[in-house]
Amino acid sequence: MERRACRNKRSHCKFKSWRQGGLQSKIVNTNMFCIPIIARNTEEAIKKIDKADTMADMLEIRLDMMNTFDLHQIIQASLKPVLVTYRSKKEGGKGNSDPETHADYIFTAIQEGANLVDVELSLPLKWRKKIFDARGKSDIIISRHISEGTPSRDELGKIFSECAAAKADIVKIVTRAQAWEDNLRVLELIPRAHDRGIKIIAFCMGPMGRISRIFSHLMGGYLTFVSLEDGQESAEGQIPVIEMKKIIRHFLP
Repeated sequence: MERRACRNKRSHCKFKSWRQGGLQSKIVNTNMFCIPIIARNTEEAIKKIDKADTMADMLEIRLDMMNTFDLHQIIQASLKPVLVTYRSKKEGGKGNSDPETHADYIFTAIQEGANLVDVELSLPLKWRKKIFDARGKSDIIISRHISEGTPSRDELGKIFSECAAAKADIVKIVTRAQAWEDNLRVLELIPRAHDRGIKIIAFCMGPMGRISRIFSHLMGGYLTFVSLEDGQESAEGQIPVIEMKKIIRHFLP
């Protein structure tokens, strides 16, 4: 499968800055709606970015779901902050590249000015360290996805502690809800993170996890993933952005 990541020489790399209200580079907003861009190639991605830009606070580029991509063109096409993700199969995505290639995609995203990059906790420490060292102005999300269910409260606590110890800018912990109470255990991580001054994304996947996506936003999660429209979900349980905004309005004072 051919993939082109527009690899420029590092010495000539320029980071794209996101400006809104005087903010440059680092992102300080929370409670954001992030729309994943699901596309086969660069041209399709740019078309969807044009539409999503008007509805999202942030866009996620899912490289693992693309056949070919030019990150320079894709990142430059967005008016909103861009999160670049390559989700491996073991974390519930489509990516089957070796760790070095996986890391290389993230290096390129940093070079091309991605505002955020996703780094899986399961990526070998050697490559995680190299990415952290090369982060430049990009924020890093350290992520852990558990697609087969939701661990116990104690096990979730251990996962949170391990993520927090990585010293990323944001922690992301996502599980699959198989019972309603699974949502509660994961949502408990949000105030726990806030008490330690840690930005967190925490919710459950799957049909039973939809409620946690809503309450994660209301409880101060860093961002909530919403689909551009029905059929454009990057993970099971995502709610279309227009529908999600209507739901959230019912809970606001």
